[in-house]
Amino acid sequence: MAHKLEELPVFSHAEEFTVAVTATLRRSRVRKDCDTYKQIVEANDSILSNMHEGFEQGTDDGFAKYLYYSKGSIAEIIRRLRSAALKNEVDENEVEPLAAKAETLGKMLGGLIKYLKRSNFKDRGRFKASQRD
Repeated sequence: MAHKLEELPVFSHAEEFTVAVTATLRRSRVRKDCDTYKQIVEANDSILSNMHEGFEQGTDDGFAKYLYYSKGSIAEIIRRLRSAALKNEVDENEVEPLAAKAETLGKMLGGLIKYLKRSNFKDRGRFKASQRD
């Protein structure tokens, strides 16, 4: 069992995805549409934030709930970037590689969620504390 979120392979993939989204936004014209830009940035920030918050939950079910939120934020980002590409605010050639990364990341999160639901550990806090001693 991982004692830090950063030990999970899905976390490094999520970090890579968020960095790639940020880089795409910097090169885009979407900044002219402040609402769209803000919505994508907030969804992008929430991916890692929800993973961190979920990891600190006391149960596997609680952790899984926050991973669902991260997964939803990934889908929101891709949807908004595709919409921006239709308006020529983002290069479509940049969106599709992000969509591929998003699909892989979504599958990884889904696998971790399934694992957590099956294991259904009820006291993650006590386990983490006993491992530090």
